[in-house]
Amino acid sequence: MRKILNNLWSQRTNNVWLFLELIVVCFVAWTQLDPIIVRLYYRSLPSGIDGERMVVANILSTQPYETADDSMTQEEINNQYMKREARYVDEANVIKRQLLAIDGVEQASIADPAMGLYARTDLFGGSSYPNMLRFAWQNDTVLAYDICYSMDEHFFETYGIQPIAGCKTSKELSDIDQGWIVSQSLAEHYFGSPEAAINKELHAAFFADGDWHQPIVAVVNDVHVSEKDYNTWAVYSNNGTIRYDASQNLVVLRLKPGVNPRRFAEEQNLNPWNYASDHYAVASFTAYDDIGSARNQFAAPTLSYDFNLQIATALFFLVNLCLGVIGTFWMQTKRRTEESGIMRAFGATRRRVMLMFLAEGWVMATVSMFIACVLYLNYVKLGFGELCISPHQPGTQPDPTWVADKPLHFLIISAVVYIIILCTVLIGTAIPAVKIVRARITEALREE
Repeated sequence: MRKILNNLWSQRTNNVWLFLELIVVCFVAWTQLDPIIVRLYYRSLPSGIDGERMVVANILSTQPYETADDSMTQEEINNQYMKREARYVDEANVIKRQLLAIDGVEQASIADPAMGLYARTDLFGGSSYPNMLRFAWQNDTVLAYDICYSMDEHFFETYGIQPIAGCKTSKELSDIDQGWIVSQSLAEHYFGSPEAAINKELHAAFFADGDWHQPIVAVVNDVHVSEKDYNTWAVYSNNGTIRYDASQNLVVLRLKPGVNPRRFAEEQNLNPWNYASDHYAVASFTAYDDIGSARNQFAAPTLSYDFNLQIATALFFLVNLCLGVIGTFWMQTKRRTEESGIMRAFGATRRRVMLMFLAEGWVMATVSMFIACVLYLNYVKLGFGELCISPHQPGTQPDPTWVADKPLHFLIISAVVYIIILCTVLIGTAIPAVKIVRARITEALREE
């Protein structure tokens, strides 16, 4: 190690620029990789939905929406919206019956807009509905997602959400007409276990309709499919209504066993407009596993596009920076051909010379990464940047993952960046070093 440090010090004029380059690359890599790693981690979490046999039908309006006139009162605007909502529900049921008649379809459910864009990229984050309500047990008040369903929707069967306590099958869950159905994590927060939650009366504060008390009649497995944060607290209620959103109207299909969702979607996309009502029609079918992926051009356009753009931008910068680092270390190592020849002339083996070059690269990458981490910590401390951690609103479920643990979060992202930088440096050093140590001593010392 002393020999390595002496070599680095003796070549400090050249090495200082290498250190500066590595520090900048580490810093930029940190800022680019942090949000991507966090989002990919959230995406990798179990969704809690059985998507193996699920297909989503995207419904679009075939006629322009009635727009509110400036002369209309608020009551008239509300009435217009309620009429549009009622018409959509009636016509969506017509389309749903058409879809149920397709060979291979087992169940169908009109998706509540609160279930989110394509029921996956943000299951509990509908685009325009503030679908979080305050629920309380004794003096403990929390914010949990309010998911509505109707008895004739076969909601839990279609989504494959499984019961934990209170019911034995998803069909029994879908047939419940009174009481709350809560997620496992919320039941454990309030009562310690799913079984202890059954028949406990939960209080919900409906801002428009006043307070509502109902018993908990069932507990279901946690559902997490958001790519933006971690939250599995949810209360499912059968209020007999399906909300409407002009920007996203969906029917979720569960296929019969043995039917391939991807092939089913491809076949139905040949003529999706065949399934229509007076004002609405199916625009596309998408297999659940393809939602948000490059295979589906219709799925979650905003979220998917933003994330893909983020990945593309990060890859562009990182690839260019890493190629620059590889090129710099390549040239720096190649200049040391004569040094390698001298060392071997004095008895150093090829292996020893090779290890020395790699060890110097390791030291430079490690020291640079340490300095970059210190700089980034101060950068965050001064308020110019932040770790990619979803803001925790009071009353919502705390994120139990490593993402919310700032020290652990910092160490994990730093480790990923360090591995990338170290591999880059070692590649830039190893390839020319192999050629150098394989050369004959006379050739290496030819210009000496």
